[in-house]
Amino acid sequence: MKKILVSYTAMICGLVLLFLSFLGPWYTINATGILGADYHAGFYLTQMELQRIIGNQEISLSLDYADAEMYMQDINVNVESFALIETAMYLTLLALGTAVTAIGVMTAFILKKGKQRIMKFGCVFFSLLTFLLTMVLALYFMTGDFVENTSDFWFSFTALGMNVSGGPGYAWYLMIVVAVLAVLSAAILLFMKTSNSEVADKKTTISP
Repeated sequence: MKKILVSYTAMICGLVLLFLSFLGPWYTINATGILGADYHAGFYLTQMELQRIIGNQEISLSLDYADAEMYMQDINVNVESFALIETAMYLTLLALGTAVTAIGVMTAFILKKGKQRIMKFGCVFFSLLTFLLTMVLALYFMTGDFVENTSDFWFSFTALGMNVSGGPGYAWYLMIVVAVLAVLSAAILLFMKTSNSEVADKKTTISP
């Protein structure tokens, strides 16, 4: 019972982190040195957030990617990466679905609803599916070129007195943590023996 509870807890934590990942920034670009101003761009799954800080004055702007595509071409943001972000959003939603399903099957397994062996492998299947989706998504996101003239996922350069750097936001790192939690949950379940009650019931049914 302790093992299934550990696996259950891991998947619940994974689901919470998946939700936070859906809401958080997946990629960030920072620029400093332009007349003392700092510029920040955050790529979220559903929108882009821009921020400019000059002294104590801060200006923030949120744009969906349809609108952002019209404004970003003049500042070296690669608008072709927006299609990748949209795909990442759908894959994240799918991963949320598999994680919820895994938790639902685990709940049935703990409450001993249905055949334990079938429920166990159902838990393993959806946990592994969550792992595959999140891990593939994290690697897939690394193929994106978010800034023109650079193909590095992590980058930093200086141009015209401006320091520009870019790298993944915390949501991307959370996705890797979710993948680890999901595969850990699946491994615990895979090597866990099914309850003896089901075996005992089978013996009772077979015996005359």
